[in-house]
Amino acid sequence: MRVHLAAAAGACLALTLAGSAAKAQEVDAIVKKLRETQTITMGVREALFPFSFIDDNKNPTGYAVEFCKRIIDDIKTELNLPEIKIKYVPTTIQNRQALVANGTIDLECEGTVNTFGRNKQVDFSSVSHVSSSRLLILKSSGIKNYDDLNGKIVAVATGGTSEPDLKKLVAERKLNLRVINVDDHAAALIAVETRRADAYFSDNGAFYGLIKQSKKPDALEIVGDEYGYAPQGFMVPKLNPTILWIVNHTMGKMFKSGEAEALYLKWFGPLGGSVSPKLRAAWATQSYAE
Repeated sequence: MRVHLAAAAGACLALTLAGSAAKAQEVDAIVKKLRETQTITMGVREALFPFSFIDDNKNPTGYAVEFCKRIIDDIKTELNLPEIKIKYVPTTIQNRQALVANGTIDLECEGTVNTFGRNKQVDFSSVSHVSSSRLLILKSSGIKNYDDLNGKIVAVATGGTSEPDLKKLVAERKLNLRVINVDDHAAALIAVETRRADAYFSDNGAFYGLIKQSKKPDALEIVGDEYGYAPQGFMVPKLNPTILWIVNHTMGKMFKSGEAEALYLKWFGPLGGSVSPKLRAAWATQSYAE
């Protein structure tokens, strides 16, 4: 208990300091840095397939990474800085927000759920993906929906938006279950496969990669009604209106031209994914006129 409290206190302190750092930053600090260093820092995840991961050649790639590379092309054009290089910074669920808030990362490219709470510390791009929380289980578990979780053990990632969603779900359905916290999606997969947890409650976008990396993908199944609405975007440090405008302008152009949908189908199509009605509606809403 003391370890968990210390970790929580440390995380809160990191975000508080990050918020203070953001307030101290000057307006358009990223633009100034780009002109001085010709380098933009992109926050990436190392194993969040198909959003952001390291490929066989040890290079960051994925849906979110390609999306951000397209944005960076427009940043080069808009700022007349064609020689900008990308410096990749690995992130985790726990540190990504603080690294953006304190200016270590200029553009976080993995797909973080946009919430009012997070908007206190950072700014968000337009919606890149929409997900909802569901359950990843072993088919042999017999779990089909949330009511089947009574008496079960459910894993949830510390610091993600699914953690408060699970608490809300338990209260709504009056479920009697035990929750175990894991650091990331990979740890959750191990917990489910080794039966240390009966289910993993998280956003369904993460499940594609987990099933793909499993040694026995046919043994896994995604079940449960879609819970909640989780619009994802790319985080940018506050007080950077020029960069945020370029980010959203580029994304708006991609929504209208069909480029965003083609990118989505490239990464999610082979996994059986398609642009959902909620995501299509978000893109249409953010396709502003020039």
